[in-house]
Amino acid sequence: MERKSILIIDGDENTRSTLKQLFENEYQILMAEDGKSGISQIIGHLNDLAAIIMDLVMPNMNGYQILQILHSKRIVERVPVIILTAQRSQQIDLACYNLGVANIISKPFTAQAVLIRVSRAIEINQRAENLEDTVQSVQKSLSEQTQKVDLYYERLIVAISNLVEFRNLESNNHVKRVMGFTEIFANAYAKLIPDSGLTQEKINMIVRASALHDIGKITISDSILLKPGKLTDNERAVMQSHTTKGCEILSFLKDVQDLELYKIAYEICRHHHERYDGGGYPDKLRGRDIPLSAQFVSIADVYDALVSDRPYKKAYDRNVAFHMIMNGECGVFAPELIQCLSKMRDEIEDFSDTL
Repeated sequence: MERKSILIIDGDENTRSTLKQLFENEYQILMAEDGKSGISQIIGHLNDLAAIIMDLVMPNMNGYQILQILHSKRIVERVPVIILTAQRSQQIDLACYNLGVANIISKPFTAQAVLIRVSRAIEINQRAENLEDTVQSVQKSLSEQTQKVDLYYERLIVAISNLVEFRNLESNNHVKRVMGFTEIFANAYAKLIPDSGLTQEKINMIVRASALHDIGKITISDSILLKPGKLTDNERAVMQSHTTKGCEILSFLKDVQDLELYKIAYEICRHHHERYDGGGYPDKLRGRDIPLSAQFVSIADVYDALVSDRPYKKAYDRNVAFHMIMNGECGVFAPELIQCLSKMRDEIEDFSDTL
């Protein structure tokens, strides 16, 4: 089988040579010293490209112009683009990320850093392609209506769990825990408020759909998603966009889903960071304007985030996490949900122990 190619677009011969040595054992190496030559290489080898590594400052068409073409042709969705540049600022980084780049690496660079980040971008892209293949395969099999929902979500949830958790460096059971916690909260809420309209069928749909709550994170760059320190305002805006980006991804799957299930998944994806007092995002919803499905996933996700290690923090003790939510230190939740958390604390902790 013919090897995939990596295209290096950089006006500096030493940089091209260094990058060639890094990847030539595993990939065919294509090189261009200016933007126009780079575009020609992309057109000629589009189906073979595993990644594009390029500078921003080049003669005969700069990196921004190339990115605009790749973005308009949606090539950045198929081939990861890694920017290697001495030009770094929040404004430049945000402009690049908005045009779809997978990562940005500063010059001067270390060979190991470039090797790791480029390899990671290629692997993530391959996982995304595998996810797309899974979706297409499921679409074909959904002609049997009796298996439509279950078959679709069983396979999709596995793919998404692997992809999102790989990207976010979360523990392998994050999605399973959020699904389990969501089910506990929904069942408790249904008992607490019998006229809530939460039938067992709807609860099952909410639980299935909860697996998709963070699917939008696959669009967020590693440098933001995995940043150990505090995010800048621009970085925070990009991070928060995972809610709306996730809805865009879901819209591609709309035609192969049960309409009610799609509606619930959309609500969860977009609104699981809203808060009861209006202090959340992206739409600043408050009170009962926040869909119940999103409220269940919201408190489940917050609890799991508190008791789990993340790139930016160590896990909190479960007792500390419980009181942080009860005391409103993690945003405001509906009083009924706080009551459910209090009543179901032991069951939540027991379920967590099983994983």
